[in-house]
Amino acid sequence: MRVTRPHAIAIYGALLLLLLSAVVWHKERTLRNGVRILLPLAPVDPRALLGGDYMRLDYALSRELAALPARPSELVITLDKKGVASWQRQGNPRSLNAGQYLLTLQAPPHPPIAPDAYFFEEGQGEALEQARFGEFRLNAAGELTLLGLTDEKGQPLGTRRPRW
Repeated sequence: MRVTRPHAIAIYGALLLLLLSAVVWHKERTLRNGVRILLPLAPVDPRALLGGDYMRLDYALSRELAALPARPSELVITLDKKGVASWQRQGNPRSLNAGQYLLTLQAPPHPPIAPDAYFFEEGQGEALEQARFGEFRLNAAGELTLLGLTDEKGQPLGTRRPRW
């Protein structure tokens, strides 16, 4: 059987759809089953903070990493009672102790912790200016998925993503 151009396009389209579905499934699984962590937000230049319907994000941990001569690819973090993450510089990513979690960082030139922007519904910018933490879910592989932003007490701000 000879593969024609329409057949090839249909096959590639199906493969692309399958790949995208796998990525969405992976992220949804992390949001459902991941460990809740809060990463402190670092101050951002107010002129760059809000740009239309998105907010520029920077994290205190990213600034700590920027001061290092070489950025590690993995970190060991611990969580306090509120779920706020802190970097354990002496931690070994290969042998985690109780209460320690692996955090995998993005490779340069990307920011170590992504995303660096948060898109929100129109009209929510004023409420989100109170944000002090990024709320993430962390999976067993050390990958983060951003769920939303929270205030200094860890309470969600703005409209949360729908649960389906």
